[in-house]
Amino acid sequence: MNRLAAMYEKRGGNPEQVLSDTAMEQLLRAGGDSVGSFLQGHDYTGEMLARFFSLAAAQRVSLNAQELRLRERLVAAAVLQAEASGAYRPVGTQAVISFTAVQADDPTTAADESVDARRRESVLRHEISHGEFFTDAGYRVHCWDFWRQQLSDRQRKLFRRYLESLDYNPRDEKLMVNEMQAMLMHTPDERAFNAAALGVSPAELAQLRARFRHGDPTPGAGGTAR
Repeated sequence: MNRLAAMYEKRGGNPEQVLSDTAMEQLLRAGGDSVGSFLQGHDYTGEMLARFFSLAAAQRVSLNAQELRLRERLVAAAVLQAEASGAYRPVGTQAVISFTAVQADDPTTAADESVDARRRESVLRHEISHGEFFTDAGYRVHCWDFWRQQLSDRQRKLFRRYLESLDYNPRDEKLMVNEMQAMLMHTPDERAFNAAALGVSPAELAQLRARFRHGDPTPGAGGTAR
């Protein structure tokens, strides 16, 4: 799913352009990443997946074996539906998440790909929260209200700066809100997120979490996170 991440989440990404293999390799090198370290988890709505595969077909971008297998599984699971034009459309309100396996570092690359069991569990919880954000309207409204009304301008800037340092696109406001809630409330591994990384004291971080919990979101009609 790395090519999806490059399209939708990374700085400099273009949601209307699927990167070629060459462009994807250049992006990995520029960020000092490998295939195994680019992202440890992924989350996309059915609409985002449909746009990716539709654009790949329209732009004549050759997909690799893993991407073709993913497309086949999404169609079989009724997340996407193929159209006669060669495009794809989403079925209902659904989201797909993935998370990495436990893996050791590859000493032949500059990036650190290592993931232990604790980090893997944290990545899973983080990605599940993205699925909730995408498919539960009540939770999504709660996250937006918290971002706009409960965070100060300074705190929003801290989150935006922190996420930009991780190479997320800071101009995508929905992405900022979605990553904020996942980092703040659903990333228990402090190696992945902590007060110092955000630029606040432990007491301020605890206060932010308490405020987020206090505004208990009303469950929405929801959809399905696969």
